[in-house]
Amino acid sequence: MRFRPVNSRIALLAILSAFVLNSCDQGITPERAFPVVSSIAVEPNPLNVVAAIVTIRATGASTAWVEYREASGPLLRTPSSAFRGNITTIDVLGLRPKTSYEFHVVVNTEKGSSVASTPLNFVTEALPSDLPKLFVSSSSSPSPGYVMIGISPSQPSDKTYAMIVDNGGNVVWYRKFIAAVADFQKQPNGHYTAYSSLDGGASRFYEMDGGGRVLREITADDPLNTDAHELRVIGNHYYLFGVELRAMDLTLVGGLSDATVRGISVEKRSEGSTLFRWTTFDHFDVSDAAPDISITEAQVNPWHGNALEVEEDGNILASFRNADVITKIDVTTGAVIWKLGGKNNDFTFINDQLSGFSHQHGIRRLQNGHVILFDNGNLHNPPVSRAVEYALDETARTATLVWEYRGVPELYSFAVGNAQRLENGNTLICFGLAQHVLEVDGEGGKKWELIVNEPNHYPYRAFRIDSLY
Repeated sequence: MRFRPVNSRIALLAILSAFVLNSCDQGITPERAFPVVSSIAVEPNPLNVVAAIVTIRATGASTAWVEYREASGPLLRTPSSAFRGNITTIDVLGLRPKTSYEFHVVVNTEKGSSVASTPLNFVTEALPSDLPKLFVSSSSSPSPGYVMIGISPSQPSDKTYAMIVDNGGNVVWYRKFIAAVADFQKQPNGHYTAYSSLDGGASRFYEMDGGGRVLREITADDPLNTDAHELRVIGNHYYLFGVELRAMDLTLVGGLSDATVRGISVEKRSEGSTLFRWTTFDHFDVSDAAPDISITEAQVNPWHGNALEVEEDGNILASFRNADVITKIDVTTGAVIWKLGGKNNDFTFINDQLSGFSHQHGIRRLQNGHVILFDNGNLHNPPVSRAVEYALDETARTATLVWEYRGVPELYSFAVGNAQRLENGNTLICFGLAQHVLEVDGEGGKKWELIVNEPNHYPYRAFRIDSLY
């Protein structure tokens, strides 16, 4: 039997009729040395037209992978996928739309003997017409890999996507959601996570595999609402914010006697249990709010958590935008170890002409011990956004500015954004509401710039990743 070409709407199910034998096991009969492949199915991914799903059934097999190329293109391959029983499923990611591909499936035994299929043809379809428009306006030796962004509209819209693009601005991965995508990132376990809704109900975090299939839903501890701003998955634990509303008498700080105050919990959770929970109600005052945050209205949001970083010692850095503060929290005692910024700042800012940050996003600890963040700069005069890196002396309590980047010309994003330090020393910066994502080198030279060219649609964050897998 010969394989027949198929288009992206038809699954190919065929028995291997020809294969290449590569064995380092000498003196073993072929029946015992090589896996026996009974069928291969190649199907389009219903969630993402620039991906394919290959399902292989075989006996005596250990792993398999797919080698693939478009006409006259380089030969690419997926990572190896282990068999569970007699079956394995492989996602082929990062294809181009409306393009014909040739696949070869390689099936391997534990001892290294392998069989390879004859060519399998696969044709991708066109991208969805409602994908938000993106374009690369500048590119000069950017870092290799891809950039992932989640799109959040400022008004009702059906253009709510988690998207990954290559350095040419081409969409190589996407997942459509019903609600705004507030946080989309790749976790250390290789899975993607995004905060949104797929069913029209309350938004939550979804953990997905590379094919976009939901592996689990992650929420804050009941009865709290799940906050949109950050999820970190580390080993068997995950860290996120919960939202708690309390009725409070704020007359002593000039507010109402029956105000509703929005508090934030910092949670460390595992499946079905909360291992650590810390709340702003126990450690902050409503009056800690930044000068532009009203505490005299019926609804008061004085803290507003928006980023989490898990330190090597297990303690947590938490960013609270509406109080202009980053807090280090002891996960054993719940004590506040220090506060960087805000009205109760424990540090002296050195070498920073703006004397610190304002309404910040995206705190991360760097390998050199410094911290990097996106300073939205709402209360700077005039307002200006920038990426900043501080060297912290946690004993002397000093924060020395060692690097910053402002847009050229300057960009201002009064909300959202982040800064990611890359392995080569470059920095990827998302100027969220300004709709720009830039990669710059250590001297501030622009290496790459992407613009979201869709009115009222904004990237909440942007992260560069090495691989889609």
